Amino acid sequence: MERIPQKLAKLPKKPGVYFFRNAQGAVIYVGKANVLKNRVRQYFTKRGDEHHKITALRNEIADIAWIECESEVDALIEEARYIKKHRPKYNVILRDDKNYFFVCITAEKEYPRIFITHQPDNQKSGVVCKQVIGPFTDGTALKETLKMLRNIYPYCTSRPAKRPCFHYHLGRCTGACAYPAARAQASRNIRAIVHILNGKRQTLLKKMERDMKAAARHEQFTKAEEIKRRLDRLHTIFAHTTVIARFSEIRMPRAENWEEAKKALETFLHITHPITRVECYDISNISGKYAVGSMAVFENGMPNKSEYRKFKIKFSGTESNDPKMIAEVLSRRIRHAEWKTPDLIVVDGGATQLAAARAVLPGSQMVISLAKQREEIYTPRSPLPTPAQTLGDTTLLFLQSIRDEAHRFAVSYHRKVRDKNFMRIKSPD
Repeated sequence: MERIPQKLAKLPKKPGVYFFRNAQGAVIYVGKANVLKNRVRQYFTKRGDEHHKITALRNEIADIAWIECESEVDALIEEARYIKKHRPKYNVILRDDKNYFFVCITAEKEYPRIFITHQPDNQKSGVVCKQVIGPFTDGTALKETLKMLRNIYPYCTSRPAKRPCFHYHLGRCTGACAYPAARAQASRNIRAIVHILNGKRQTLLKKMERDMKAAARHEQFTKAEEIKRRLDRLHTIFAHTTVIARFSEIRMPRAENWEEAKKALETFLHITHPITRVECYDISNISGKYAVGSMAVFENGMPNKSEYRKFKIKFSGTESNDPKMIAEVLSRRIRHAEWKTPDLIVVDGGATQLAAARAVLPGSQMVISLAKQREEIYTPRSPLPTPAQTLGDTTLLFLQSIRDEAHRFAVSYHRKVRDKNFMRIKSPD
């Protein structure tokens, strides 16, 4: 067996889960790390203020093992699985003054809810957990993960009501309690989240890919597009090593991050003047119906919500046609000479959306498109896309944040338009 120092030297600089074993080969501790090499080495660096429990653990370690993970989210989920599997004694000893976190799926049949709890067996207030997932050691990481998953698979957290809740209007809840037709989708969303948190993500992704291809074969293009959107966002969550920290940065942009992203974009796009105002556009509709467009505005790297604009699409077609809708929105936008001129326009989509945008914009206007599946940038200067990652993590994060903000704003407006039309149809003459 290799000595501990040899194992420490081989630790990778990647996220993962590590295992400490005793002389009998039993797993005595399981932990997760954003960077395995840094985290595991900390246990073997003695400090003057070290707790005696850490000293006891280190004295019992005879071997180290680890598995690499794609991201912090993966590491969080895998750590919970292995703690549940091995029940290591030091995971209990080192947390005897803290509680683990569990994800509870309530037992309500028609609209189950999801929440985080320290006591999954506590049935106070009449709440009964049908499923419990955990234990998780990092409450902050777990909350961030659920927030990200909720943007892909909306779910309910509050008690049923006759009217849609605030989260429904933000696209984070299906509104199953107010709209019975949404209950089937709510159940599917819960099942998907359970699969992911139980470490069965690959099984879910393969099923989604099969469903997407089947929908396309049957010319159910709207359904196929929605599955593809979810696939893309799931890949985004699990594709990056430090996705939890990155999503936190998106919600709280920093001036120094913007300066870095701005310089990278100016260099990449050969823009000689400083980029100050960036506008991003997205479309939301159901098979072409209730189609709307959104304009999100970031100035100096920060969202300026007073400058956001929404558009009710006038284009009429039997199927969704995002390029034509993008062209309509941008042609209407440039008529407003009283609005500030953007230094850069970002369009959600690929080469087709970019071509549609360029067809209506002035030749002097810099415009790019950002395709979700591989986070690739299309520019007027090259027919081939450029991976956004090559511009650096900070630039990728900025582009993702403004794209996601435009999407959120479009979906929110789309829901209002759809609900207004729905109520008009149901109202008596």
